Amino acid sequence: MQSPTIALGASLFAAEPDLQWRLPARLREISGLALTPDGRVMGHDDESATLHQIDLEAGRLVKRFSLGRPVVRGDFEGLAIDGDGAFHLITSAGLLYRFAEGEDGARVGYETFDTGLRGVGEVEGLAVLPADGRVILACKTNYSAALQGAFALYSWSPRTPDQPARPWLTIPVYALAAAVGAKSFHPSALEIDARTGRLIVVAAPENALVELDDEGVVLAARRLGPRHPQPEGATILADGALLIADEGESLGQMTRYARIGG
Repeated sequence: MQSPTIALGASLFAAEPDLQWRLPARLREISGLALTPDGRVMGHDDESATLHQIDLEAGRLVKRFSLGRPVVRGDFEGLAIDGDGAFHLITSAGLLYRFAEGEDGARVGYETFDTGLRGVGEVEGLAVLPADGRVILACKTNYSAALQGAFALYSWSPRTPDQPARPWLTIPVYALAAAVGAKSFHPSALEIDARTGRLIVVAAPENALVELDDEGVVLAARRLGPRHPQPEGATILADGALLIADEGESLGQMTRYARIGG
């Protein structure tokens, strides 16, 4: 585990949101967000492999499609879309589903890959490295005694799908916890900013956001505040703004923070 470094500076995103709205009831348990190559926002359910296209300006769902017939069910904890438009949906046990986008109402086929993380940690959040298409996976909880107290990211490559995910970045949790003024830090969403390469990590239990470089240096950090009841998904929009999705007891919600840096 590498030594932590904190070099707090300006965030890429505004401190206050410029837009916030409630989601339809069917997305109360929204668990992940991703952006398509042509700039459309996709989100997914927590317990079924159902994908929704979300119109941000109108605040409505444009379409939805699902995996399999019957629809695949599981504990889904993150969505990423690569530059070729391939969708990657992950479960908390590290089971990765890869598939192409479907039309409204479609039931699409999929490939399934075991990333090997079932016995390593509880996965919550993933992103795709723009440079080479590797999938970066975040673990909310580590099972290994050697990784207790660590924030751990793993990489899995579609070029070698039979090989398990490998450690990619590991730093002490206390560096992230200290940066946001919390006792710990449990990731719930991960995104990579294409412009700067920053890792954008949201932690639902701590209601916090941190921005790291690819060596684990903490570049910016803050609490998200009471407007975020349970931040579970995040993505970077085409204009560089940050979009965060929260689960809700009655309705889920979306919050957008304008880009101010980078």
